[in-house]
Amino acid sequence: MIKHIPIEVFTSVWWIGLLSSIFTIIVILVALKGKSNQVKSYSSYLFALLFSLMYVITNVITIKNNTWNLLQNLPFQICYISLIIGIIVLVNKKQWMFEWMVFIATIGGLYAIITPVLTIGNSAWFYFEFYFLHAGIVFIPLYLHNIHNMRCRFDSWWKTLLRVQISIVLLLIFNFSTGANYMFLIEKPIVNHIFLMGEWPFYVIIINLIVIGHVYLINKFIVSQ
Repeated sequence: MIKHIPIEVFTSVWWIGLLSSIFTIIVILVALKGKSNQVKSYSSYLFALLFSLMYVITNVITIKNNTWNLLQNLPFQICYISLIIGIIVLVNKKQWMFEWMVFIATIGGLYAIITPVLTIGNSAWFYFEFYFLHAGIVFIPLYLHNIHNMRCRFDSWWKTLLRVQISIVLLLIFNFSTGANYMFLIEKPIVNHIFLMGEWPFYVIIINLIVIGHVYLINKFIVSQ
């Protein structure tokens, strides 16, 4: 298993990752605002291709380094689940997938960028991949909302939460059966985070409640406006 390596908050690497992520998202959104439908359509396919290539290249590198394994590199972490959903929704504009990106991917991506931890390697590529991935899953719902005018349905927040709970139950079964730790459901990550309180299973319950609260607030103060 690859040792998890947290990036210390307020270090130069942390600032570079955070600010470059914010800057890139803003620049792309501003550049595409008001463009023709054809340009918007092409851009969706381009982003889907870029994210797909990043995922494939990362897995090829881990395979080449002999570090790929079923217990760590399957796309079962919440951010990788969101990445795959994000790639698909860029192409098909599926409503429930967009709502997943708004409510779940945004939360996961933001908190990952704020309290980053590398889980599959610590080379320059994996630093870049980490920020590309997490900035990407924050970018996708913003892009679809602002450029393609997609909106969430009024009851989408609790339906999205239900889908998350189903994912958690399935991954708990998988983790207990294999010894994996996808979505950090068995052992919490080695990162200082205000919401990581207590030991298993209490921190899982607390995080789940925090996610429910975040989703409710996003729906009440952003989506419903």
